[in-house]
Amino acid sequence: MSRKRRIIAVAASLVAAASFAVTGSASAAGDPGYQALGTIKAADLPAPESGQSRVKIGTAKSCSPIASSERAAFGGAAMACIETKPLASGRPVTARTVETADAEACDITQPGYWTWTRTGGMCLNGQEVTYTLWSDKGAVLGTGLMDVKSSMGLSATSVTWNELITVRVIAVTGQVTSLNVSFDVSCTSTCSATSNRPWTGARALGVGAQASGSVTYTSGVAAGASDSFQTKYHMYVTTTGSIPTQPNVNWDSPVQAKLRCDAELATPGCVIPERRAALEYSLSDPNHGAAAAAYGFAQANLRDWAPLSRADGLNDANRARTCGAQSSDPFVLLPQYVPDDSCDEFPFAGSFEGGTDGALCADIVPLFQNGQWMLYEARTDKPVTFNEPCVRAHVALPANQSAGGKYGAFVKSQRVLDTEKYNVNVVA
Repeated sequence: MSRKRRIIAVAASLVAAASFAVTGSASAAGDPGYQALGTIKAADLPAPESGQSRVKIGTAKSCSPIASSERAAFGGAAMACIETKPLASGRPVTARTVETADAEACDITQPGYWTWTRTGGMCLNGQEVTYTLWSDKGAVLGTGLMDVKSSMGLSATSVTWNELITVRVIAVTGQVTSLNVSFDVSCTSTCSATSNRPWTGARALGVGAQASGSVTYTSGVAAGASDSFQTKYHMYVTTTGSIPTQPNVNWDSPVQAKLRCDAELATPGCVIPERRAALEYSLSDPNHGAAAAAYGFAQANLRDWAPLSRADGLNDANRARTCGAQSSDPFVLLPQYVPDDSCDEFPFAGSFEGGTDGALCADIVPLFQNGQWMLYEARTDKPVTFNEPCVRAHVALPANQSAGGKYGAFVKSQRVLDTEKYNVNVVA
């Protein structure tokens, strides 16, 4: 890449659509007098990914013959079938209770989907279940249409959680005037349903009526270990007073969204790791805006550094290679330009991508001038080529420590395990 000669203007404004133009030479008051480096706009920074995932509800169908001795109770029907599928297009969505700490996980604007976030939980919204009675001639004698919803709230600090399940009868026809519904749940691996029925026995439901209740799961994950699993759902439906001994419809939580409980951190907890954790730094944060400016420069100008991978226990060795005595070009403080100067590296020392010899890094100085972050080369003898694999930034020690503290809290709150990938987002 050819040498870029532009002024970097990293916005400290919270206006998402902010755009910053070239403002002049590199000799702004207070700068080190070195070459200025390029222009960066809010739009130049990698856009954060959505925090929510979704997958379409699956379809299934099963049929069971009705014994001749029982056909009279079923209005002469010889076969009962049950089918599951996503909510029919255009049918209105009924209101429901969201029992989770993160409402994003239960997006009622997306009926017909499973939705989930990493720490907020997972929801099933708009699953249609149709119960149909057939004659021995193949004629439909009656139908019952149900809407099934579930809302699970996980905890990053507990291996026990609840799920709210609701079944509502939408319509009935012919010989089906009401439906009797019972329900239970289970889960795989070390997970168990300690309270596996949302309601006791069978509920007789007419049109507009619903049955609702909570179940409880817990993980038996061993100390120092992690465990992945799915939840499983079993529904028993009939139009008579009796309930089948075996469920006539089953489904599982999405394989794409396996839950993970672990006891690797100080406090055990659970997440859905399909959603990669995202560590966010703001340029306008008064505590570590300079660090955010350095990370934004690295991501916008050197290479796409998303994601990074947590490297537990490598912090000190990686930092020594990048900033300290193990570098072939140790970092030189510039307290005359950055009071209480320190070396802030990107990629982080606590990542597998970190630990590059500091001689290979771009050395930069972020300075807050005229309401925005300006970035400069730190050394005339080491020009920035924009081909470097890393950045060493001159950042005041309190800001450096604040950014590091944010990372430490993030690892715990998002349960980022050793070797696990995570994103770093820099926003205005």
